[in-house]
Amino acid sequence: MPAVGLGTVMRCLTLGNVVKTTNEVAFPVGKVVTGFGGVAEYSMLPISGITPARPDVPVEQNLGPFSLIQGHTAWVGTKICGVQRGLTMVVSGAAGAVGSFAGQLGKKEGSRVVGIAGGPEKCKYVVSELGFDACIDYKNGNLDEELARLCPKGIDSYFDNVGGPTLDAVVAKMNCFGKIAVCGVISQYKGKMGENAPGFKNLEMLLMRRLTMQGFITMDHMACNEQAMTEIGAALEAGTLKWKGDVREGKVDDYVKTINLLLEGDNLGKHILKTG
Repeated sequence: MPAVGLGTVMRCLTLGNVVKTTNEVAFPVGKVVTGFGGVAEYSMLPISGITPARPDVPVEQNLGPFSLIQGHTAWVGTKICGVQRGLTMVVSGAAGAVGSFAGQLGKKEGSRVVGIAGGPEKCKYVVSELGFDACIDYKNGNLDEELARLCPKGIDSYFDNVGGPTLDAVVAKMNCFGKIAVCGVISQYKGKMGENAPGFKNLEMLLMRRLTMQGFITMDHMACNEQAMTEIGAALEAGTLKWKGDVREGKVDDYVKTINLLLEGDNLGKHILKTG
């Protein structure tokens, strides 16, 4: 996607009601749809750029498990990780929207899953409610020591949402021929640019352990979206997959404050601003 231009509306995934339409049959007034609208009370989008919301699920889930950004992203990244029974998977951002789903999908395939999250409350949620085998509180403790303790047989796959020092620590513990799915690098999103940016420094282990590291964007994987949504829907219905929406009510003007909560780690599950 092109960069968001200065002075233009900030781009984001939106869920809302059709108020005016050029196609009364497919998208009548009142129909609930999703699309990349923006931080605004109204958006004008081409019909090719909107998707009808699923009517058979709570409406917020259209921004979560049944969206490209969360459900499909977690599903694709888990496939890249090659999770399977008997292997160990580590997930950073484990209490967040994508990480929480990725870890559960790993458990569903029989992997031993260790999460990384910030704070005791999040770690408790990841283990007791989502069913991860363990969770490391990176804010309180030594990440290297905890990875060694909780992954005594090494790490076979890593679902990376944060990059930076956490990526370095996990790579140091990975087994030969391990797989890394790079979903996000949130540790580098807060203006830490240039020579001092917390980038990936453990490159030699990529060679020595013959690791595979793949960045991915879900729009490159649309061919498997139907399969992903079918599997996710069945798992949610069966109760083997749990979803939590962190919905904050406010106005459009509250967007900056709300998005900063995500960057500070003050969210649990899918972060949503509900307006109107």
